[in-house]
Amino acid sequence: MTHPDKPARPCGLEHSPKRRQILAGAREVFGEMGFERASVDQVAARAGVSKATVYNHFLDKKTLFVACFSEEADELRDALRCKLLRSEPDGEIGPALQAVGEHLVSLVLAPAIVALYRNTAAEIDRFPELGALLYERGPAAMHAAMAEYLRRWHDIGALDLPDVYAAGVQFFLLCKGDLAVRSQFGVLPDPLEPAIVATVQRAVHVFLAAYGTARAQPAEPTS
Repeated sequence: MTHPDKPARPCGLEHSPKRRQILAGAREVFGEMGFERASVDQVAARAGVSKATVYNHFLDKKTLFVACFSEEADELRDALRCKLLRSEPDGEIGPALQAVGEHLVSLVLAPAIVALYRNTAAEIDRFPELGALLYERGPAAMHAAMAEYLRRWHDIGALDLPDVYAAGVQFFLLCKGDLAVRSQFGVLPDPLEPAIVATVQRAVHVFLAAYGTARAQPAEPTS
């Protein structure tokens, strides 16, 4: 039976400007109020659309909540993939890994992404499937993208990687250091950029010490 406030959803709305407008409003409302206290009326008001328009794009509040944060994870993954696709494995590997690592950490520490993980953690008991979905579309997809990038360095002899995927996960985690955890508690260093640079320098040094070949000598990190 169709809900009176929920018209049947037409096809072709997945990437419409109106849908993006609704999701932008939903991110703000869910970020401020969480799932339980937020309402579709509040999302509609924040997005500047009618309640019927929200239901024309999303089945219910739960569907909207999941779409809101899963698409945020997709955007994070795609931003990293674009950076890696533009980063050809030539020249010195150390500076290349430094640039990729800094970009990765800047993405992960963006306020919208920090809010994404906070909101997901707060609602994981209510929506256990959301955790699995976001992990696969967020961190797991980013690990795979990083592994594929590192494989290209392995193929030209700059890295010796017995397990390429594991190396991708390790580099990802090394680059974040303690900054991702600090972001969840609101205690990031100020200014942040020098801390990102130094953390990634240490990560690159450790990573190349473990996996670098003769042509990839790790540079000493700055203090």
